[in-house]
Amino acid sequence: MKNLICLSLCLFLLSCEQSQPTNSTVDNERWWTEEDRQFILSELDRTTQELDTEIKALSEQQWNFREDSSRWSIAEIIEHLEIQNQLHFREISVTANGPQYIKYRSITKGQDQHFIKYATDATPGQSQWFMEPLGRFPDKEDAWEAFSRARGGLRGFVQQTPIDLRRQFTFRTPMEGKAVSDIKIGQVRDLHQLLLTGIAHTDRHLSQIRKIKEHENYPE
Repeated sequence: MKNLICLSLCLFLLSCEQSQPTNSTVDNERWWTEEDRQFILSELDRTTQELDTEIKALSEQQWNFREDSSRWSIAEIIEHLEIQNQLHFREISVTANGPQYIKYRSITKGQDQHFIKYATDATPGQSQWFMEPLGRFPDKEDAWEAFSRARGGLRGFVQQTPIDLRRQFTFRTPMEGKAVSDIKIGQVRDLHQLLLTGIAHTDRHLSQIRKIKEHENYPE
C-alpha cells in the first residue's frame, strides 16, 4: 500500500509539472545571430582603425585646432567618443542582464537601417551635457589610450557575451502607460541596434574630423 501511495503521488506531481505553461519554440528562438555579432565586431574595428588613421600623425596644433570658438577640436571629439563608449558599455552590460520585454520586438524587428543611416543624417546633433568634453586629454596619446580602453571593453563584451542582444531592449522615452502601437522606432531599440547607433555616431564624428582638416585655417 505504501508503494502504491508513493507511485500515485509521483504520477500526480508529474502531471502537475507537465500541465505548467512552458516556453514555446518561438520563445526559445535565438534572434541575435553570429552574423550579427561578427558585423558589430567588424564595424567596431573599422571605425576604430579609421579614427586611428585620422589622428595618429596630428601635431599638437592640429589636435587642438578649432574652426571657431563654438566648435569642438579633434581632441574634444575623441574625448566625446570615449565618454560615449563608456556609457554604452555600462548601458549594454547592465541592460543585457535585465528583464526581456519581448513585446517590443514588433517595433524593432527589421529596423536596423533606421539606426545605420544615422551616420549620414544631415540633421545637426546636440550633445547632452554628460557627453560634453571637458578637456581631459590635451595629450593625444592619453586620449587615444582612454578611447581604446573604452572601445576595447565594448568590443570584448560583444565578442564574449552569450546573451541574445535582440531580446534585450533599451528605451529613450518613458514607456509606462503607452500602448505598443503608439511607440515609434528610435524610442525603443534592441541592444544590437544600440551598438549600431554607437557605430553610426562614430562615423558622424569621423566626417566631422575630416571636415575640420579641410578648413582654410587648419594648421599645416
